[in-house]
Amino acid sequence: MKLTHGDASEFNTLSEDPDCRETALPALDSWITPTERFYVRSHFSKIPDADASTWRLSVEGEVERSLDLGYEELSSLPSRSIVATLECAGNSRSYLTPPAEGINFRHGAVGNAEWTGVPLRELLSRAGPKQDAVEALFEGADSGEEEEEGVKLEIDYARSLPLQKALDPDTLVAYQMNGEPLQPVHGYPLRLIVPGWYGMASVKWLRRVTVLATPYEGFFQSRRYVYIPTGEAQPNWEPVTSLQVKSLTTRPRHGEVVQRGEFIVQGVAWSEGGEITRLELSTDGGLSWREADLFGPQAAGAWRRWKSEWHATTPGHFILMCRAVDSGGNTQPASIPWNFRGYANNSIHSIAVEVPG
Repeated sequence: MKLTHGDASEFNTLSEDPDCRETALPALDSWITPTERFYVRSHFSKIPDADASTWRLSVEGEVERSLDLGYEELSSLPSRSIVATLECAGNSRSYLTPPAEGINFRHGAVGNAEWTGVPLRELLSRAGPKQDAVEALFEGADSGEEEEEGVKLEIDYARSLPLQKALDPDTLVAYQMNGEPLQPVHGYPLRLIVPGWYGMASVKWLRRVTVLATPYEGFFQSRRYVYIPTGEAQPNWEPVTSLQVKSLTTRPRHGEVVQRGEFIVQGVAWSEGGEITRLELSTDGGLSWREADLFGPQAAGAWRRWKSEWHATTPGHFILMCRAVDSGGNTQPASIPWNFRGYANNSIHSIAVEVPG
């Protein structure tokens, strides 16, 4: 079963095998991204055929008490709802030069949704991590083939988190998205939600949590979702973790003809903690900047909406640029250092528009 949506113009299909779709930027112009518009990132050909009535989640490893929970039992535990932004680590990679390796995402592999589930710390506290525990490993039910150094491997999707992040009260084992059960493409019946980290950490179709005494070094931890710079091979590449400060313009769209007069430029901005303190807009290709208005709801881990009035009174072609600043003083850069898979491209978003004579 695949996610259905009413308007094909709201999605850009980048790959059918695996299923990878991004959202058209104008369709992101809201506080909550509707489920039918939310980007899709799959790693393998087949989406797991899941049934909540028979689904089990185990918590094991370096714990005092192993757990084995059914879906109904888990969903009866104390729950929490949060609004959080998920962004694919490969979002915007198509704008790097030279081109980066991987699914050719433009800017639409991001969304903001309400997630409901059991705080992971509730499950870990019941299991009781042992004193030597350092990480928690999360395994999904999705599996397939990947290639490493010319060798094809059959592997499951799995990622780990430092135990401190796993115990964050906002890290959830989620079973609802926007008030409804998860869609199959979004991880039904259970998925991890890790606010403030790129989407690869929010493992879908979650079936096993293993507490570890040593750091995990599996394929998706050490060979994928790591920053690979230019130069000689290194034994340990830096892993991709926290979201970088970033903003996008959702209105107007690139290439739009903007009629002369007053025009409201709009967009969204986010960072690891979701605390965007300033948004600047340029309508002259970066020669000058002015502060835009932040508006609408605000929540840690969720994006912030912004808008700015543009007096589009002069005919011509114009480059609009936006950049965000967060509470840590981090500013969206003009460009990022190139990395082989184009991860975490948070460079300034630029679009070109025309004002007719």
